[in-house]
Amino acid sequence: MLTVKQVSVQLNLSAGAVYKAIRNGDLEHHRFGSSIRISESQLVDFVESMRVRSEPETVRLQRFKHL
Repeated sequence: MLTVKQVSVQLNLSAGAVYKAIRNGDLEHHRFGSSIRISESQLVDFVESMRVRSEPETVRLQRFKHL
């Protein structure tokens, strides 16, 4: 299990960003007293949930013909 600091290092994010993801319910975690731990599978699920698909350039241009 990983600490918030270890997750932040792996994702190259601030610890604050990791805490925000936890607070928002985006990153599942475990609490042991006041300690927060994230399992490898929870981290993988979080990263997969952040995946964004890009649209082809022509599709984006069609949406904004006025530009």
